[in-house]
This record gives sequence, structure tokens and C-alpha cells, in this order.
Amino acid sequence: METVICLAQCLNFRVTAERLNITPAAVSSRILTIENELGIKLFERDSKDVRITPEGSIFLSGALKIVQSYHELRAQLQPAGDAGGTIRLGVMPSVAPSQLLPRMIRRMEQDYPRLSVLVETDGNPRLLDMLDSGDLDVVIGIKREEHPSRICQPLWNLGMYWVARTGVFPSGEQLGIRDIVSQPIISYARGTLNHDRLLEYLGEEAAADCEMHYSNSLATTINLVEAGIGIAVLPPVVVQDQLRSGTLSVLDVHPVFPQTPYHIMWQRSSSSGIPLLVSEIARDIAREIAGEYSWDLVNIPD
Repeated sequence: METVICLAQCLNFRVTAERLNITPAAVSSRILTIENELGIKLFERDSKDVRITPEGSIFLSGALKIVQSYHELRAQLQPAGDAGGTIRLGVMPSVAPSQLLPRMIRRMEQDYPRLSVLVETDGNPRLLDMLDSGDLDVVIGIKREEHPSRICQPLWNLGMYWVARTGVFPSGEQLGIRDIVSQPIISYARGTLNHDRLLEYLGEEAAADCEMHYSNSLATTINLVEAGIGIAVLPPVVVQDQLRSGTLSVLDVHPVFPQTPYHIMWQRSSSSGIPLLVSEIARDIAREIAGEYSWDLVNIPD
């Protein structure tokens, strides 16, 4: 079933074989065995293309549920501390500075001492590409759309607020869109969820008139805001040190910017129960952190 799932995602026997660490002939043999057992064709293939059949789509839907249930059962039966190896974890820059990652790693060191963590920090599109290509095992990021090959579990919602160097605006003053666009804006990279939301939030006319810079690095954005180059909309949980020191201030802007939902994601075709274990730890830590902040800053989706 995992071979069917992987081939349905890749639509290429060679790539499927590489991901499963078997030969293309073995992939073909596995698919043929299932087709003979069911008496149907799961895939149409010729010298150029591989296409899933309507019957194959029905089978794929059921196989995804069965494989996920199997890995969940396996994770429940696995003795505590027995998991080992290396988990390749992708984390967005907007999550990395929060307490989520260090607390997750401490928990894994405690519960699974034989499990090591390799952390990759990058933009959401790049992380999801690495997940789909098999270069990452788990990604903490943003789900832009449903993807049949990925398991996506809600992690947390982070409140997003306008942040500026202290003194740029009078303390305690209530601001609106016109006030915001009077300053240069440090935006997220084009094509990201929050860049699209920013354009929608400002409105076409205001977005066209304002001075806007772009950054795909949270650290760079924070540095630019601290230097007074511009203002940005950020999760306050990732700039706690700057807020406590008084370097940065959260602005009272109406309307409020929408919260950003984060998910933890991994491949349905994964043959390991470790991604599910990591997800359970991440979600437990997220609930713990949410209890330390007000609902508008961090909350757990239903």
C-alpha cells in the first residue's frame, strides 16, 4: 500500500524506487501483485507516462487511511524510549525563535534518548518541497492547501501584531491603516501566506502607495525593525526579549491582523512511526506554551 501511495504521488517508477530504497523492478512487481489480487488496474503506464486509474484513486483513498492507522497503532505499541535514529525536522523561521523547538528537543532527549534531531530552517515552500522529496521527515509550517500525500495536524495559531522600534509612534496611540502605510513596511516574501494576507489587509490602494521591503528571514526582519528601517507584522511570542528590553513595541492597530495557523506535517507513505511521535510531542508542548500566553497571542485550534 505504501508503494501505491508513493507511486501515486511521484508518478515515476524510478523516483518511487529511490524514495523507498528499492529497485524500479520491485516497485513494478509490488504494484502488479496488488493489481492481480484485486483484479483491477491501479495505474496506466506506457514508455512516457504513469497515470492513476479511477479504480486506483478509490484504492488510494482507502490505502491512505489504512497506512495512517497502522503507523498510529505501531506508535502506541512502541515501548517508551525505544525509538532511535535521526529525525530530520524542518521548521519555519517564524517558529524557530519561540520556545517550541527547544522544549521539543528536551522532551525527546528525555523520552527517546536514542533519537537525534537534525533541524532545517527555511521558508515554507522550500521545506514542503524537501518533505515531498524525502529530504525531511517532519515539517512545522503552514498548510496552504490539501495535499493527498501529506498528513497535516493542526499545531497552534499565533497572533500577529504590528511591531515597531519604540518611539516610532507615540506610546498607547490607537492606529489605523493610514498610520501604518505612513511608514516603510518590512513584508514577508512574495507568494507566502502572510504576504498575501498583508496585501489583502492593507487594500489595493494602500498597498500600492506604501513603501514596502521584503525579507524571507525572520532574524533579518527583526533587525530591520530594530534599526528603524520599517515596521512589520510579527508574532509577539518570537520577539519577547526585544519587547521586555523596550527595543520594540507592539502597536495598537485596528483592524487586527489575522492569526497565522501552523501545522505539523509528514508523508503518509512514511514507513516509520517516529513522525507521529514527534507530532504528539510538538502538540503537547504547543498546548503547554499556549497556557503561558493570552488567547490572542497563542491558542490551540479545536
